Amino acid sequence: MAHRPIVHLRGEPSSLMFGLVERLLRSATDLVLDTPLHDMVVVRYANDLAFGEAAIFTPEAKPLSFGHRVVMVGFGPFTTEDDGQGGLDVDGVELILVTPAEHIAEVSFDWVDAHVEVHDLIPMHSGGGWMPPVLTRWFEALVAGQATELLAGPEHWWVGEVDVADALGRLLISEQAFPEICKMSGRRSWGEDQTLEEFQMLYRRTSAGQSGSFGIEELTAAPTPKIELQTLMVSDSLPLTVEANRHQRPDLSAIHDALHAADGDGWRPLVPVRTALMHCLARMLEISR
Repeated sequence: MAHRPIVHLRGEPSSLMFGLVERLLRSATDLVLDTPLHDMVVVRYANDLAFGEAAIFTPEAKPLSFGHRVVMVGFGPFTTEDDGQGGLDVDGVELILVTPAEHIAEVSFDWVDAHVEVHDLIPMHSGGGWMPPVLTRWFEALVAGQATELLAGPEHWWVGEVDVADALGRLLISEQAFPEICKMSGRRSWGEDQTLEEFQMLYRRTSAGQSGSFGIEELTAAPTPKIELQTLMVSDSLPLTVEANRHQRPDLSAIHDALHAADGDGWRPLVPVRTALMHCLARMLEISR
């Protein structure tokens, strides 16, 4: 009989949470969701549940047991009243914590089996602590017609939410254990000026599309910045200078090796940064109206 994974999703509803739900609904998985999220998914993804192989349950209907995997997205709370006195401390349960790298100092993760640290995620929706502050700041300035500010800081290794959710889903439906420390990011280094240029261009085009007032600037195809793909493993040559350390990319070898062991493919983000920014910006505009 084929292995059918049982995955519990815990945490406040967020963009990445729903991205992971959508990914797992496309697989033969038993998905266990807290009652409010369960009820929301039943309505929002009725067709996926009716015609797909996935099934969803509440913690009361399918309590934690040996062999289950618990994915905790964000900052909690992660326990429910259905967990009983032991909480998440159940023999044979794999605990996987997924957090934004920007808030790693706020999180304790010595109690989990694996910690997934996501750098520079571009979410599809806002909320849940995943929206990069720099994008929020630029968006508010553009809406107000103010000059957008560039700050000197480390480069960004942007990665789209779809790629992160897909990688998590691939590991969860396999029997491959998550690495104890697992970092995710894009493989190209984006300076703030390059990201801002893309963001401004997309904002102008989206605003023009909503108003129907297209000018030459909006209709002219803007070239994508030429940014080189970097290797998966970062250099471990020491000591690094202060400047070199600021530009050091997260080491992606752990996630690459785990994905390769799970299904023969590795960590290869496929969603272009421009596309991820476009979806993110469209949602920001929708909410602001």
